[in-house]
Order: sequence, then C-alpha cells, then structure tokens
Amino acid sequence: MADPSDFWFWLLTLGVAVAGGAWFAFRWLHIARLLEDTPTSRVRSAAQGYVELAGRGKSLAGAPNTAPLTQRPCIWWRFRIQRRTGSASRGRQSAKWQTVQSGRSEQPFLLDDGTGECIVQPSGAEVLTAETTTWYGDTPWPTQAPGQRPLFGEPEYRYYEERIYEHEQLHVLGQFRTHSGTAHADRDADVSALLADWKQDQAGLAERFDADGDGKVSLEEWERAREEARRTVTERHLEQPVPAAVHVVVHPGTRQLFLIAAYPEKELARRYRRRALLAFAGFGVATYALGWLLQGVFG
Repeated sequence: MADPSDFWFWLLTLGVAVAGGAWFAFRWLHIARLLEDTPTSRVRSAAQGYVELAGRGKSLAGAPNTAPLTQRPCIWWRFRIQRRTGSASRGRQSAKWQTVQSGRSEQPFLLDDGTGECIVQPSGAEVLTAETTTWYGDTPWPTQAPGQRPLFGEPEYRYYEERIYEHEQLHVLGQFRTHSGTAHADRDADVSALLADWKQDQAGLAERFDADGDGKVSLEEWERAREEARRTVTERHLEQPVPAAVHVVVHPGTRQLFLIAAYPEKELARRYRRRALLAFAGFGVATYALGWLLQGVFG
C-alpha cells in the first residue's frame, strides 16, 4: 500500500504547480500584450500618469554607480552570492546552493530619448538585463575575476551579477511625473518675510503707508502694504530664472507593472510570450499529472 504521506506530498506539489503555471502564464501574456498595446511616449510630450518610454540610460551627473562584485561601472546592478551546501559524490552532482547575500541598486539614473531626459527611480521595479555574469570561488566575497575557477577542488561559492550599462537601450513602463519649477512656489512665504522685515522699521513703515498722517498704520493701510509687498515679490521672482521642469518615472504605487528592461519593445514582448508559453506547458503537464494521481487513488 502506498504511503499516504506521499500522496499528500504530491497532491500539494502538483496543486501548487497547476496554480503557479496558470498564474505566471496569464501574467506574462498580459505583460506581452501590455507592451504591444501601449504606445511609446516621448519625454518632452509625455502625459502625466502611466506611460511607456524608450531611450538610452545615463548616469546622473556626479553620481557614478559601480557593480559591487565585478567593480564595473554601470547604471544599475543586482547580485547574489550562494554557498554550496552539498557535495559531489560518485560522479554525480548533489550540490545545493543557498543564497547567503544579495542586493540590488536603488540609485536613480537618467533615461534620454532624444527629446528630453527623465530620472528613473528603480526602487520596486521588475528589471530585465541583457548581461549576466556567473562565476565561482572559495571566499564569501569574490577575489577572482569572472571566468577564473579555484585551482583545486570544488568551489564553495557561486557569484551571480546582472548589470545595465550606460548608453544601453532601455524600455520603461511606469508612473511619469513632472515637477515644474516655478518662481511663484514660495510667493506667500516671501511676502510674509518681506512684511516682517518692514515691521522691524515702524517709522519707515508709517512713512510709506500712513496716508492719513495719524502716525499709525490702520487695517486699510496695512492692506495697501500687503499689496505693495505682493507686487515687490512678484517683480523679484520675474527677474529670477525659472527652474527647468524635472521629469521622473517611479513605481505606480498600484498593481500596475513597473518595468525596466534592456531590450527593445518587440524583443521584450517576444520574451514574455515565450515565458507564457512555457508556463502554459508546465500548467498542462502538472494538470495531467494531478489527474493521473487522483485517478490512481480514487479510480
């Protein structure tokens, strides 16, 4: 008689495989269709909200970024260090790898599409890179360059690093916001500060705004002083250069996809369709195996 624990193990495993295969298949197919159906916007004319952008990545001025394992300059990176927990025996690999350290870049970078630049805040994004490096060593942090292996024995550590380089072509789906510079942003605060400064010289204030000559500034005269302060502040602001607008792409803050990919749109959509096809295949195999399992138990 079969062990009942085996039945429940395989029932749970296959149930998770069926549910996971269906979920990933529909998700990746949805992303592929989203990429194909969403028009690519230009930074200069993009509407506020959820957009699709394409351009070349650039580092922010004065903010270089370096991949931690290879020390290669880039604009984004992700790494993982794994340690061997098994060993090879009788010519068969039984090694298992456990992640002991990992991380990813959260440093902003620029996207330039030729019409303008926007800052990309990568926090929370699903990122696909075109370059990945995997190599091995015997230390918790790599001391050998990629491509080199320990001279003796099996390596204890595996290093895995992904990078996006400056000037790579990028595709971004996310929330687009423009922070417009304006000379009037602090107008009320500047008016209050100017009036406070005038109050320090009561004699001068009365000389300028005491129309009836009673030596005091009445409420009506004080309102005239406020109007004069507003006019003065407005003139000062008009003389100052208006700060340039700053465009930013961030996580939508909803269930909408935030994607950064180092692939052109058509190739990116094909990659997600291939993923969806594999997930559907896995779903079909797991469904068949689950049906066979139940048929064998319940006849």
